[in-house]
Amino acid sequence: MNIQGRPLILLALLVAMILLMSACSQTTTGVAPSNLSSIDVLQKSADAMKQLKSSHVEIKSNSNVQTTGGTSANSSNSTPSGATNSTFALTASGDQALPDGMEQLAIDLNATKLKEVLQGDKVYVQNGQGQWYVFNKSDFDNIATNPFSGVSLDQTTVLGAIENIKLDDHGADTLNGQSMRHITATLDKDAFKAIVSQNPQLKSAFGQQDINTLLKSTKKFLSTVDVWIDEKQFYVHRTQLKWDIDADTSAVGKGAPSNVASTLDTTVDLSNFNVPVTINPPTNAIPTKDPTVIFGKSKV
Repeated sequence: MNIQGRPLILLALLVAMILLMSACSQTTTGVAPSNLSSIDVLQKSADAMKQLKSSHVEIKSNSNVQTTGGTSANSSNSTPSGATNSTFALTASGDQALPDGMEQLAIDLNATKLKEVLQGDKVYVQNGQGQWYVFNKSDFDNIATNPFSGVSLDQTTVLGAIENIKLDDHGADTLNGQSMRHITATLDKDAFKAIVSQNPQLKSAFGQQDINTLLKSTKKFLSTVDVWIDEKQFYVHRTQLKWDIDADTSAVGKGAPSNVASTLDTTVDLSNFNVPVTINPPTNAIPTKDPTVIFGKSKV
């Protein structure tokens, strides 16, 4: 199975989305709860999020990838592999400390309980048997089965590729008992391609498929980013990324599925802003370059 979607969309993605939306020509709708325009709110929020020192993180993500056609990667005579249906449910809860880039999460991935500590380029993961492993994040950025490589976005590349994003300002919306400014960005294909290409997790949701060929052959393409921002400190309290894509991938290459349909709905909630957190990497972690050992399956 070469198409898996396990995105962990943390602070870097939140900031990138805000900058992405505030840098483009946009259309706004709705009644604002203050005299600030949606662009003003986004720009103030981008500045505030860059100054954030720590926060609590809650993640909920559901994704599904359906493929049809193609040939089996393990077949010597290239027999058709038929249809596959891969569904992933991920929840995570923990804290992040900035700007040191440290993070700790308790993760439930398709009912598999894991723990993760991120420190710079080092990722520590505790499997279901209680054993900790450590590997270099950069070693696994392009491995689709790795859900721990964090978020890496080149904001300059993202901003340079974005044009004509539709922006809807919903005005005041209540989130967890607080009044928030709710803004939705509808991504065009260029915006989507820029975000996916710069993010290993999102890119892995399409496996080894070429994103340019995929987007050119889409029969259905819908992708949105929603943010909920308080208008006192201008922190992003919630970010939601959705996509629904159906594409003819027969032109991608030999062995590729003839069609890929992918849906994703990921929500990131932040709270306890700037409350000090302590994150200590485990001292008994086993170094590895094989991420499959985390799930009890070594390469052969």
